[in-house]
Amino acid sequence: MPRWEKALEALWALNRVHCGPEMSSAFRKLSATYPNTEVFGFASGERCGTWTAPPAWLVDHATLTGPDGKVVADWSKHPLHLFTFSPPFSGLVTRQELDAHLLSIPEKPDRIPFHFRNQYRHWEAEWGFCLSEKVRDNLPEGKYHVEIATRFEPGIMEMAEQVHEGQLADSLLLVGHFDHPSMCNDGLVGCLAGHEAISRLTGRKTHLTYRMLSTVEIIGSTFYAKHRAKQNNVREAMFVASAGADAPLAYQKSFEGGSVMDQVMKHILESGEHSASFHDFRQGPLGNDETAFDVGGVGIPCGSVMRAPFATYHTDADTPDTVDDENFEQMVEILERAINVLERNAVLKRKFSGLPCLSAPELDLYLSPNRMSGIDQDIETGAIMNDLPDNLRDIVLRRAGNLNYLMNILPVMGEGNFTTLDVAEKAALPFEFVDTYTNLWVEKDLMTKTWLNPFRDEK
Repeated sequence: MPRWEKALEALWALNRVHCGPEMSSAFRKLSATYPNTEVFGFASGERCGTWTAPPAWLVDHATLTGPDGKVVADWSKHPLHLFTFSPPFSGLVTRQELDAHLLSIPEKPDRIPFHFRNQYRHWEAEWGFCLSEKVRDNLPEGKYHVEIATRFEPGIMEMAEQVHEGQLADSLLLVGHFDHPSMCNDGLVGCLAGHEAISRLTGRKTHLTYRMLSTVEIIGSTFYAKHRAKQNNVREAMFVASAGADAPLAYQKSFEGGSVMDQVMKHILESGEHSASFHDFRQGPLGNDETAFDVGGVGIPCGSVMRAPFATYHTDADTPDTVDDENFEQMVEILERAINVLERNAVLKRKFSGLPCLSAPELDLYLSPNRMSGIDQDIETGAIMNDLPDNLRDIVLRRAGNLNYLMNILPVMGEGNFTTLDVAEKAALPFEFVDTYTNLWVEKDLMTKTWLNPFRDEK
């Protein structure tokens, strides 16, 4: 079983709320799984602007029993039965009184929903239970016995940050929600995809530093943005959501829409033929923590990559069975490709004057397209394809008609004001292929390539 699946199995069913003992336990299991991961936090009551770190929420037991003595909801059977951060309550209520303390989803009559609002207003939390719409519709009249034994205590709102140190402190921050009890794709699986991408950098020397933050939705990111982002030299951020969901890929741009990661992700998702949709800031299928970073006073551009919308969102059906292995691995691959672009994108500067004869024996840089002058022919790309993954090799072969255009634009885009990524985008070919091909131009002394710090340098 892959590392991330073992972590999912160990973590998903825990009561991962904004602050509580099982959330703390989950962070420590996470840090034991992924190297170079630090768990830290902020004490209950600590302020960050108008936000307040919540108290720890502890549940001893919680049941709702009908007039016939039948248990309708039981927290020990499923944590979603109880409103998160529900205060204690014990007593008898009528069916009508109870209704004000119930949550269900008419559009998903068989599903138990997730009630999360108390965690954002813990100073005026309401008690209550979540039921499927079918169960709720069939509740008889009469008196219901409510027994909610919960406690609020001082605690630590925690989060975990994994770091791959680069030669430079300039950092890209990946972010995910680690809360959401007994759910997988919403929150946890996105975090695991980010941690996998960072872990797979182990042993690799990188220019930039890469970070993965597993945190509490919105509140945790707000605290991190104020207290840690600047000292950690975070230049841009990207939220990673629902990595293994049975849903199409979507990318939501940063507020201004022109960040480094906006350009990189657009290229990767389009060059990889992922059929992804693109959306403006906060206009995508899911809203995430981009507002905690891409905001006045912080100013860290933040996009989001996700698989959404998905049918099990915010319900008890979001279980490990709904996490698709291939979709998860594809998301990790996308993150790895993004990091690769940041690490290898270079400014191109020609060393030739006039048009090089690429087919000349001393150069041997000619890429035979699959069609020329209306005649189909074999594609000749030589060893340039050998290091490409199968999926990217297939994409190049399907876009072989673009090879001639690549050879035509490279002599024009070598004036020191374009990068490898610019060329790849214009040629509509994967960055990895163009990067390898331009390396051959460097070997033939036709061009120089100078790595571009995406967060500091200008072309």
